[in-house]
Amino acid sequence: MTRKGGKRKAGLNKSILSVGFGTLNQMITYKIEQKGGLVLMLPTQALKPSQRCPKCGAVHKEWADLSNRYHVCSGCGFEIPRDRGSVMVMHNVAINKQPGLGTGLVSLGCLSTTSKS
Repeated sequence: MTRKGGKRKAGLNKSILSVGFGTLNQMITYKIEQKGGLVLMLPTQALKPSQRCPKCGAVHKEWADLSNRYHVCSGCGFEIPRDRGSVMVMHNVAINKQPGLGTGLVSLGCLSTTSKS
């Protein structure tokens, strides 16, 4: 395959992935809401759940490295596997109990159309 053809294929793959996940999110959201459920999408780029300590809220840039699978907070000493910590941060934000500046639902711009709770 030529270099030009490889670039086209890579661009097409990115387009398919982008459209694919967006469409999947729309379909899942539709089905959940149709059944009376609630969908909460958090702005993970702003929240940085894989870099934030679920206990004290400190952000650790070095935690962004995917090879770093176990996190130890230098601020409070909290220890947790990476994926569990990320889930804890998102759960804490959802229930408005995540320590750290600007990590509540209202401050992240996650408002319901019916209330601020």
